[in-house]
Amino acid sequence: MEIKVNNEPRTVDGGCTVADIVGKESAGVAVAVNGKIVRKPEWESTTLNDGDDVVVIRAAYGG
Repeated sequence: MEIKVNNEPRTVDGGCTVADIVGKESAGVAVAVNGKIVRKPEWESTTLNDGDDVVVIRAAYGG
């Protein structure tokens, strides 16, 4: 199925979750699906659908 991640088209398997997109390095990460924030405890259970728009924001450190 086709989704967008940070405005870039991506093909993923059916049943893909937010956790699959974010990966293991999840510290300092925020995720929204179709404009709605998905809390970290919900990443494993939030299944993505064809056409979903996912935004992944990673915190940057430094000054």
